[in-house]
Amino acid sequence: MKKDSRYFDMDLRALDMFFLAVGGVDDYRQFAVTALKELRKLIAFDQAVAVFTDASGKVVDFHLNGVQENWGYAYLEYYARIQAQFSLGMNKERSCRNTQTPIEPITWAELPDNRFIADCIHTRGLRHSLDLPLYDNLGHSRLVLAMDRTRKEPYSERDVDIINLLAPHLNNMHRKFFLISGGNFKINSRKDALMEMGALTKREKEVVSCLCEGAAPADIGEILQISQATAYRHIANIYKKLHVNNLQELLLRFLV
Repeated sequence: MKKDSRYFDMDLRALDMFFLAVGGVDDYRQFAVTALKELRKLIAFDQAVAVFTDASGKVVDFHLNGVQENWGYAYLEYYARIQAQFSLGMNKERSCRNTQTPIEPITWAELPDNRFIADCIHTRGLRHSLDLPLYDNLGHSRLVLAMDRTRKEPYSERDVDIINLLAPHLNNMHRKFFLISGGNFKINSRKDALMEMGALTKREKEVVSCLCEGAAPADIGEILQISQATAYRHIANIYKKLHVNNLQELLLRFLV
């Protein structure tokens, strides 16, 4: 209880305003922009970068806050070379399924130098960072909000408490963009295919979402916490309702 009371010498109204502002955004990129804008009202940082990745982990876009535009191109070029999967060049082997790992601040001077730190951290004058990963409905990191400080003062324990409090709620808001039932923005290029989605049950839509996010049919049972036999039965029903013969035809219908 003592820690809970420390959480919130901060204004609870500010938290309410944060969730109202971020939760009401329907555009995916604007979600990241708004999240960083509202986070800055709760946690003091000097610069920020939103890093967008695709389903394979490839960095595909950036939003820069207080950072010169040329850094965005430098980051994209860097990540294209090393095929990094996470922002800031950190721990690319981190489990994509553990979304509950506490967020810890990064003090760059305490880390051993590497090419990323030399090229993209020291030259920007960064001293401290908070790196908040957000996950899709399959547990893969798809957006990282990196909040950076050039000032000497490290992030306080209170700052870290706040970001860890917000993280699960932001992840829930973020996942809605990857769920068919909430409007999967990745599966919207074919209006005729979307119209056909109305013929599917809620569970069948969830199965389609998993397939389009790259999950193997054999893994869907575990992801949705249903038996493998049930998962395959859903897939068979989806094929029948959508008049496709195999997974390739299904993916072409929604992703092309």
